[in-house]
Amino acid sequence: MDRSDNGRDEETCKPDRITELRRRIAGLEGRLPLDTQLGPAPASAASWQGPGNSQGGTSSFTPVPGLEQLDPLFRTSAFLEGGLHEVVTPQSRDAGALSGVAISVIASLLKARDGLVLWVMDQGVLREAGMPYPPGLLRFGMDPARVVCVTARRTEDLLWAMEEGAQCSALAAVVGEVRGASKALDLTATRRLMLRARIGGTPVFLLRHGTEFEPTAAMTRWKAAPHASAPPLLSGQRPHDGLGRAAWTVNLTRNRDGREGHLIVEWSHAARKLAAPAYSLPMVSGTGLRPGPEVLASGRTASGKTS
Repeated sequence: MDRSDNGRDEETCKPDRITELRRRIAGLEGRLPLDTQLGPAPASAASWQGPGNSQGGTSSFTPVPGLEQLDPLFRTSAFLEGGLHEVVTPQSRDAGALSGVAISVIASLLKARDGLVLWVMDQGVLREAGMPYPPGLLRFGMDPARVVCVTARRTEDLLWAMEEGAQCSALAAVVGEVRGASKALDLTATRRLMLRARIGGTPVFLLRHGTEFEPTAAMTRWKAAPHASAPPLLSGQRPHDGLGRAAWTVNLTRNRDGREGHLIVEWSHAARKLAAPAYSLPMVSGTGLRPGPEVLASGRTASGKTS
């Protein structure tokens, strides 16, 4: 065989190799149908590439009560279906924002789903942030009696508990909370979690403290950070009336069910839902250099004082 024949053979093999590489990447990212992901990998599977079950055209959108602020970002009911969702924060000191965003979503889900919440934490989270606080859960409308807390000594144990919980029909959601980066929590591990969640039909949430850009096969990834609350109205007499709403900046940096986005949201304890930021004064119209007519008519300044 001459060199020209070898060259033709190599050119013929290139498309198959590229197809196989694409199939492997799509499998790691969870973009293949479940039967393909769980079955043996053939030499070439170009015909099987495409969106997975969660992105199919047959899915209909069902809004989750309390999460209407997030609806424009999704095509289907991503949180109601089985899947893996990550909420991350680069710094451990932002644990309040991380927990607040996650609990807002989970508390809203519990209005539409029956069952318990399995909450698994590693030792690092237990030392730095502690366990979920029952009175705080009640403020979000979540019954602490529906939350089962488990502590894991190793990341491998945490992943095992999450995978088992994702396949349990008695659970409404599974939460895994870890601190820092871990070799055990790699792309393969998150892909397993994603598959178990989709098979079991259970929403799974992975809360990661002190990390940001780690490989993941999650359906969505949210980066949470605290945001300044609007000044409260001091007309009431209750102890908490002097506190503004909890507010967060949320960056949706990964979304297989829609588009990415940047949001500033608040949690309304009265309505028990995510809401757009409430401003103490009317928004300035026209230019940011002069107050709007509503503000001028009221005689108030930006600080709330009367002129």
